[in-house]
Amino acid sequence: MKWFRKKLGILFCLLIFLWLHCRGTNKEADLILCNGVVYTCCDENPFVQSVAVRGKRIIATGKDDFISRFKGEETRVIDLAGRFVCPGFNDAHIHLMDGGLNVEELDLTGVTTAREIQRRVLAKIRVLEPGEWVVGRGWDQSLLSGGNLPNKRILDIISPDVPIMLKRICGHVVLVNSKALYIAGIDEKTPDPPGGQIEKDPETGEPTGILKEAAQALVRQYMPVVNDAEREEAIMRGLALAGRYGITSIQDNCTDETVYVYQKLLREGLLTCRVSVWLPIQEHMSILKKWRGRLKGDMLRFGLVKGFIDGSMGARTAALFEPYHDDPGTKGLPRMSAEQLNRMVIEADREGFQIAFHAIGDMASHMVLNAYEMAYNLNRNRPRRHRIEHAQLLKSDDISRFQALGVVASMQPVHCIEDMRWIVQRLGNRRCRYAYAWRSLQDHGAHLAFGTDWPVSSMNPMLGLYAAVTRRDTLGYPIQGWMPNERLAIEEAIKAYTRGSAYAEWMEKEKGYLAPGALADLVVLDQNIMEISSKNILKTRVEYTILGGEIVYQRR
Repeated sequence: MKWFRKKLGILFCLLIFLWLHCRGTNKEADLILCNGVVYTCCDENPFVQSVAVRGKRIIATGKDDFISRFKGEETRVIDLAGRFVCPGFNDAHIHLMDGGLNVEELDLTGVTTAREIQRRVLAKIRVLEPGEWVVGRGWDQSLLSGGNLPNKRILDIISPDVPIMLKRICGHVVLVNSKALYIAGIDEKTPDPPGGQIEKDPETGEPTGILKEAAQALVRQYMPVVNDAEREEAIMRGLALAGRYGITSIQDNCTDETVYVYQKLLREGLLTCRVSVWLPIQEHMSILKKWRGRLKGDMLRFGLVKGFIDGSMGARTAALFEPYHDDPGTKGLPRMSAEQLNRMVIEADREGFQIAFHAIGDMASHMVLNAYEMAYNLNRNRPRRHRIEHAQLLKSDDISRFQALGVVASMQPVHCIEDMRWIVQRLGNRRCRYAYAWRSLQDHGAHLAFGTDWPVSSMNPMLGLYAAVTRRDTLGYPIQGWMPNERLAIEEAIKAYTRGSAYAEWMEKEKGYLAPGALADLVVLDQNIMEISSKNILKTRVEYTILGGEIVYQRR
């Protein structure tokens, strides 16, 4: 018995020794970033000098001398030389494949004349293969002479035989030529589809070529289908751009086909950004449940179901309580009735899905908040984080309801500085008070999550941060900022782009901050954006993008 106890004691000591040895080995970091200004997005220790990473997670943060003890023979050390580090940006609202496809489409951004539209369309036609369409995006009628929506005549005169579809910058309105209308069978007798409008000449009843919201589908169904190879190429282009901009997570508006591409890229080790998948709320429930059950990793996961309740302010299809100031004949174009919305939300909520609805006008957001509240009252009690995407114009009474109902305000600051050229014209001064109301929402306890809506706007988070803290256009106008009371401090804007976006996808315990145990998703910038002038935020560049401890982008 004594011999057995002696042997057992030796074995116990050996096990303790091995445990301590392994524990010491585990302290060695794979990567250390030192000698920098690191904003952790944590309430405690918001600024440190260094970060130590082992595997895909952070194991320590602190001062340089403390972190140096984690350095081993194989540790890679990046001397930041005073550069700025924060959590990797998390774009809370993006259309990655669409953006990647747009790179190959006709770019009409900034066009100011019909003649320039014609010139670019003609140049595109010259390189088309037989049977192809001219597809473009980016026109904005507010930049054209007179500020009116363009007419199919400007396309018919140069191309009567090649079908053309040109998307407004917001994507909620398209201009098509007569050839495209003929292919789709649209004429003066064609009725408006539910949630859409075929604009017609008030005198002749002839379609003008402008299709709003759901009416676009009447033409899109006849356009060439994007194949899997084209989808993959588009997504790869988008992922490369995300790395360049320091984006380590995206929350992506997807289709069933797009998800298969993401799965393929993940298997092949080509997915360089974490993806939270959104699928249409109208999708069959069995398909939604299938993907929810399959996508549960930290690289590719099922996020939510999304719907549309209205359009855009620029296209005058956002749903308002009062008529548009510059077009008293319309209050916008709701995509569905309140009854339809309520039924849709109650069913998805009952099945346990997180829900997001595109809502830009004040009436649209009010309808969505009402639907969420009804679902809460009718369905079982559980934690929820439903969302409103955009929330660009709000009733004052609805601002406090975001916090009361636990609804996330998922917003895109860059839209504010893009829209302020014409927003007063659309709404009048009085109603602009709670347009893009980031400060009011935050002060009332709402959770903000920032994104870009790419390709509607640039994917670059620096532009969004600049917009959030200045509310000025890129030329610096107006000097005090448009509705300056709604500005945010730079640290608040960064948190909305990182921790706030992580919260919006139920991942705030995993990412969006820099502390031991968090995923090692970081971005290194060439300037300290918390100290430089606001105009220099626009000039800030990404030096490194790090995803799970691996460098996925390095500036050359």
